[in-house]
Amino acid sequence: MLFFLKRTWKGGLAGLAVLALLGFGLRSQLSNVPAFKISPAHALLGFALFLAILASDVTVHLMLSKFFGAGYRRRHRELAAIFGGQTGTAMLTGALMAGVGEETVFRGLSAQPLELAIAAVVFGLLHHIRARFWPFTLWAIYQGLLLAGAIYLTGALFVPMLAHFLHDLAGFLIFRRMNVMSAGEQPARSE
Repeated sequence: MLFFLKRTWKGGLAGLAVLALLGFGLRSQLSNVPAFKISPAHALLGFALFLAILASDVTVHLMLSKFFGAGYRRRHRELAAIFGGQTGTAMLTGALMAGVGEETVFRGLSAQPLELAIAAVVFGLLHHIRARFWPFTLWAIYQGLLLAGAIYLTGALFVPMLAHFLHDLAGFLIFRRMNVMSAGEQPARSE
C-alpha cells in the first residue's frame, strides 16, 4: 500500500502529509519519544546506516536470487516495473515520504524494543503489494527492524530518517535503471 503512493509525486506528497501530521501529532501527545538530534555526527551515522542497509540489500537480493532462482528475479523485475515512468519529482517526494513521514510514525513514537519490533512488522505489512510479492513484504519487515535498531542504539530519529530517505531514493533510481534496461526506453524526466 505505501509503495503505491510513492509511484507519483502527488501520492508521495499526500502520503508525506498524512504520515507527518499523524506522526508529529502523536509525538506531541506522548512522552519519552526519540529526539531528532540533527547534527553532523548523526548525519554521518545516517549515511553509514544507509550504506549498511544497501550492503544488506545486495546480500538479501543475492540470497533470494540463489534460493528462488528465476521466479524471484522475475518478481523483482515486476516490482521494478510498478515504478516504471516514475518521475524525478515522484522519486524525491516518495523518498521524503519514507524518510520523514514513515520514520516519524514507525520509529519516532518509541525507542522501546518491543514497540519498535511491532512497528517494524506493521511497517512491513503496510508495504505489502500482492501475495506473489511476499518476499518483499518480509524484506520490508527486516528493513523496519534495521531502522528500529538504529533508533534503539542512537536514540536519534534523524539517523533512520536520513538512511530511509537515501535508501528509497537509491531504490527508485535502481528501479528506473532496471526499467530502462529491460524496455530500452529513456528515463522519465522530472516534472
